[in-house]
Amino acid sequence: MNIRYLKHLPVLMASLGLYAVAPDRKTAIEEYNPSDCAELCWRSNGLECDEQWDFNAGAIYFQAKAQGVDLAVITQDRNNNTFPVNGIGIQPDESLWWGFKVGGGYKLFRQDWRITVDYTFFNSVTNTPLVTAFGTAFIPSVFNNQFIGDGAPQNFSLFNNLEIGVRNTINNVQICASRPTYIDKNVEISPYYGLDISFLTRRTLTRFTNDINPNAQNASVQRYQSTAGGFYQTYQKWSWWGVGPCVGLHTNWFLNYDISLYGDIYGSINYGSSRCRVSCFSRPANLVPGNFPNFGFVYPQEAIIDNTIYQFAPEFTYQLGLNWSKMTEDKSILFQFNIGYEASYFFNIIKTITPELAYRIEDGAGIGLQGLVLQAFVDY
Repeated sequence: MNIRYLKHLPVLMASLGLYAVAPDRKTAIEEYNPSDCAELCWRSNGLECDEQWDFNAGAIYFQAKAQGVDLAVITQDRNNNTFPVNGIGIQPDESLWWGFKVGGGYKLFRQDWRITVDYTFFNSVTNTPLVTAFGTAFIPSVFNNQFIGDGAPQNFSLFNNLEIGVRNTINNVQICASRPTYIDKNVEISPYYGLDISFLTRRTLTRFTNDINPNAQNASVQRYQSTAGGFYQTYQKWSWWGVGPCVGLHTNWFLNYDISLYGDIYGSINYGSSRCRVSCFSRPANLVPGNFPNFGFVYPQEAIIDNTIYQFAPEFTYQLGLNWSKMTEDKSILFQFNIGYEASYFFNIIKTITPELAYRIEDGAGIGLQGLVLQAFVDY
């Protein structure tokens, strides 16, 4: 045999070996199960590595609180209507109310991206009647128009009774794209980026009745007597809508028994419209002669000021709590449940009008939310 044919013998043997193992390799590829890469699937917790949908819904039990909305001052001397004595400011009480969250997402396994849309709704209504103690009185705050009623800005009225009504309505939408930066069997860290859209409305109604008239000729007669239909009230409405970019971070720290600690934090800078409308209304019931030229008028009067400003306003939210997750036996559906605490704050959106002759806007105030979150998730 020619020696040059022997030189090709190793190549021939190698070719025969590759040909012999090729059918087995093909069979292995056909029997490949996506669940073998479960630990590499983002947020799958063992679900098969394919494109997946997820939905969530939950209840929130929140309390709202606003800045720059002082309603009245309590004075310790009801015989002095020139300045408050040992004055104490009054902020409106806010009750806890229920709201809801709902949202959904779509996971793109090949690109490791998850697209989500989440919506939050909250509405609260609080009504509070107040009565002064002996020797004290309510004085309307600077956000009430003192020209309405008696036309004497150098003096203010004193009242025995005060009723407060507050309503908050908040709508928030987030459209985000998230991608993990780190994930293993114990820890998950996933930043997200997107668009934040918020709509807020806050209404406050303060009604003063049963006034005190230390300078009147007949101080026993009440000009704003409640039983005769008299009252002095101020209606304030703040509204805000804003759109802007947001960035956030989600993390899970897995414990035993399908329980994990989770945290969620995000911030945004929105651009939109902040509007405030103030209506002061005087409805006297009795004629009370006094020392001021307009004090005896017995007809209703109303003054309205409306102001709108376009601005940037930051928004910040964080949530901390416990997560429980459970997967079906066939690894096709994952159920999760969150219980946690959430706090949100909308900066610089409360633009309260001070209704003086040269009226001004008070800046720098905002509105915050905090409370309980109960939320369920389904991944499939």
